Amino acid sequence: MPSTPNTDLSFYIHKLSNHTDRISHAIYDRRALSDCSLTSLFVLDFLYEHPGQALCQRDIEDEFFVNRATASKMLRLMEDKQLIRRTVSGQDRRLKTIELLDKGYALQRKCGPIRAAIEAQLAAGLSPREVKQFKSLCCKLLAHLE
Repeated sequence: MPSTPNTDLSFYIHKLSNHTDRISHAIYDRRALSDCSLTSLFVLDFLYEHPGQALCQRDIEDEFFVNRATASKMLRLMEDKQLIRRTVSGQDRRLKTIELLDKGYALQRKCGPIRAAIEAQLAAGLSPREVKQFKSLCCKLLAHLE
């Protein structure tokens, strides 16, 4: 690991975030994916991975650590593009549940290879054990911070 005068965790996390953004944007071609943002693709993945669950905007806010306004704007754009539908919850009329539509499923299938390519590039210098350990440490940090 290169030595650096600033070795606190936040420095490394910030640096990793910058590298991850560059890798993601190099692999992700926005024009080929109907002007859908990279974050929207991760939201589609999240919805796809939780079939049958009554997910609402608050779940998106919590999972992606975004504020209410950001989540609302993103979901509204996804709804306008007919990727998702928000309907009033049968259990709590104040909430709207989010469901993937056919166009959202199709786009999610396209984003699988993007996610796999990003993951492969990030994990290329690590053993499977180190990847598992890194993910575990990240989860521990996130749990503490949230």
